Amino acid sequence: MALDKADVKTRVDIADDRWGETAMQPTGNAAIAQGVSGAQAVTRVLAVLHLFRDQRNELGVVEVSKALGLTLSTTHRLIRALVAADYLAQNPSTERYHLGRSALLLGQAAQSNLGLDLVVPVLEEVSVQTGESVNLGLLDGDRVVVVARVESRQPLRFCHPPGTRVRLYATSMGKAVLAFNTDLGEYLESLGEELEALTPHTLRTKTELRRDLEEIRDRGWSIDNGESISGVRCVAAPILDSTGRAHAAVAVQVPEVRMPDERLEIIGPLIAQAASEIAKVLRPGTGL
Repeated sequence: MALDKADVKTRVDIADDRWGETAMQPTGNAAIAQGVSGAQAVTRVLAVLHLFRDQRNELGVVEVSKALGLTLSTTHRLIRALVAADYLAQNPSTERYHLGRSALLLGQAAQSNLGLDLVVPVLEEVSVQTGESVNLGLLDGDRVVVVARVESRQPLRFCHPPGTRVRLYATSMGKAVLAFNTDLGEYLESLGEELEALTPHTLRTKTELRRDLEEIRDRGWSIDNGESISGVRCVAAPILDSTGRAHAAVAVQVPEVRMPDERLEIIGPLIAQAASEIAKVLRPGTGL
């Protein structure tokens, strides 16, 4: 379903399946606010944006409709409203949609407001000291999402681009957050005793995971021994808020050929120090 340019001038009511009255579509921040009504409409708009954020590729109207369980007509109007406000844009060649200019500007503003622009120099310093790739991850539900990254200059390196979502129980960042966030007790309880194996090195039982989390709390940093991706070893440390809880972590990712056990013992304290420095520059109340 392609959208005509004239469509973006039509006022749409996406709280139900009826067309609203015709009016000129506002621009900028007021575009969506005046084009929808009710909490359900806001929830639906956010669901569409989250879908595009997580899919990280172009989507058609039918795909969005199926993914969110909405009718085609409702999905069409949701997308129209978002196109009008530049949160989505259409590829004229494929007639599919991707995140637009307003989404980019919103992300850049959030990055600055959270203090992530102040974090990057810390990540860069760790990368220089280790010669390896460094990630900052943020807790998001039952995953950690990569929000900032500095890549190694080594020809052989591991890549986890921003936006990548990783498991809590099988990654260094996930386990660092789990070990230092008591709010995640419900998540731990929801896991079966047998854990899904992502690689031959994934911890296989919840008992093993709990034992590992105790060790992480004792030393202050976590290890991923190829538990998520074979051939990659990672070291991470939690970024603690004022209450001592972790909602984020910083990690070094290294091909296992460059990460013998003795190097783990060197990088661990270094990444823990970096996490402490990051905690000082992040703005209070950001949830990081």
